[in-house]
Amino acid sequence: CLQQAVCAPSRVSFLTGRRPDSTRLYDFNSYWRSHAGNYTTLPQYFKENGYITMSVGKVFHPGISSNHSDDYPYSWSFPAFHPSSEKYENTKVCKGKDGKLHANLICPVEVAEMPEATLPDIQSTEEAIHLLKSLQRIKRKFFLAVGYHKPHIPFRYPRVRRFLCRGEKREIFPGRVSKKFSPRR
Repeated sequence: CLQQAVCAPSRVSFLTGRRPDSTRLYDFNSYWRSHAGNYTTLPQYFKENGYITMSVGKVFHPGISSNHSDDYPYSWSFPAFHPSSEKYENTKVCKGKDGKLHANLICPVEVAEMPEATLPDIQSTEEAIHLLKSLQRIKRKFFLAVGYHKPHIPFRYPRVRRFLCRGEKREIFPGRVSKKFSPRR
């Protein structure tokens, strides 16, 4: 059994527990409930059993493949949260050697210089943290799905990534990938 190397069919497969060959979904142009069958999704199961269910970011593929609703109200208690900075996905934000901005597929970026001074996955993480703190106060069962856009083209990532290693701060993306962190050949 094979997965589909396309976003919408893979996400539907994961959320329904059915392979793309059983959902018959191989593209972005079909709403799976109409095209393949009205299957119960994982979040829908939780919702039908008393849980609050929430979607943050790219859980279902947006658009026709999720009925332009991220499968709300079937799977989610509330409409899905999508980061406002998604709309800048194809904006020219990559600084070239010529000093001009380009719409490159891969580039490190200064987050503070991005539209809205953020990236979609950062906004999704912040929303998820906000929801977790809110849910802590109401003490109800919940299912929270957080879907990240990356890895996905265009690959834009914060220029400086830091982590602690033996108490030292080290840059792992200072404009190029360190040999120490490169895949073995």
